[in-house]
Amino acid sequence: MNRLIPVLFCLSFPLIAADSLSFELVKTPAGPNALAPNLCPLGDHFALSWIERKRNGDTRFQMASWNGSAFGKMNLVAESRQMFANWADIPSIVEAPSGDLYAHWLDRIGSKTYAYGVRIKHSTNRGETWESVGWLHNDTSATEHGFVSLIPDGRHVRAFWLDGRMMTKPKGKMMLRTAMLDGNQIKGERVLDDDVCTCCPTSAVQLAGRSMIVYRDRSPKEIRDISFIHGSGLKWSKPSTIQADNWLMPGCPVNGASIASGGGFIAISRFTVIKNKAHVILRLFKEGAIKSGKEIVLDKNAPLGRCATACSKDSIYTVWIGLKNNQTVLKLAQVSPSGEIKRQSILAPIKGNRSSGMPRIILCNGFLWVSWTEENRIRLGRLKTSS
Repeated sequence: MNRLIPVLFCLSFPLIAADSLSFELVKTPAGPNALAPNLCPLGDHFALSWIERKRNGDTRFQMASWNGSAFGKMNLVAESRQMFANWADIPSIVEAPSGDLYAHWLDRIGSKTYAYGVRIKHSTNRGETWESVGWLHNDTSATEHGFVSLIPDGRHVRAFWLDGRMMTKPKGKMMLRTAMLDGNQIKGERVLDDDVCTCCPTSAVQLAGRSMIVYRDRSPKEIRDISFIHGSGLKWSKPSTIQADNWLMPGCPVNGASIASGGGFIAISRFTVIKNKAHVILRLFKEGAIKSGKEIVLDKNAPLGRCATACSKDSIYTVWIGLKNNQTVLKLAQVSPSGEIKRQSILAPIKGNRSSGMPRIILCNGFLWVSWTEENRIRLGRLKTSS
């Protein structure tokens, strides 16, 4: 039986009154030497996915579904000695409108460190068994392909990813591309932006009649602000900057944005640097009105970022890695649709290096669920929400 473990290191910021915050650790089926946890909505519940490295050299992509009180059995999504297991570029699972599941993970294409591509699998029985669909992209050059976002789109699933096929050329750049997953077919691959930051995670959401993707862009002058594109089918907008932070950065910071929607509004959290000072900022706006949105600074005390955001009908929750008394911690902010910060709290201590991975969150059954990595083990916690 999976059990809940109360977290004794749960603290609150002094500027926020104590509010009986109770963040509980939940035991997961993941074994040792695990990394890259992710959370996927699955019907009325959710699925946890992760990677495990085995002593025999195999690497396994696993999943388990939460049934409301415990995790069910582990299901093997994929196993490969060529799997590329990375702290930032993590696999995912998504539920299609049909109830089918799609999964992506990374497999090596060549012998170079960052020569890998995106594999896709499809399940028609809730993850019990998986059928290979193949490479997500129509290119198998020994270059980087990854940082995938999978979302429902109409009756199917849409994929966005970073694609480095042009980087073999002297002036080639990393691209943002998209395609549709339809049954066991991948259709309509196209370029959305031909010059983007090389290794920052992407994030996407389904809106009414269209999809929206946020990603870290790259200008010829090495400005690396967050941009967005929206559209569907063959019609896509041009890239637009969410806010001109003018972060001049000669290399990739491996720190993307997170987008979520709910209650008629859209929320985008981002890590950025403004005038040489690090910030975590939440932008709130109504659909179609991004330029008139509200910017809420959540943290300017030298945060590390790695934001994750989720929305209910009346609250926005953002989690990120920040500092408290010179220690790295996992922070939470709860914000109202009007932009009022309702609560800020520290959830747990966390490593500030790559070993903590990319925190992920999901709202399910009256709880905010949070995943991260600690000492090569998967951590999953939950916090009761008021909505």
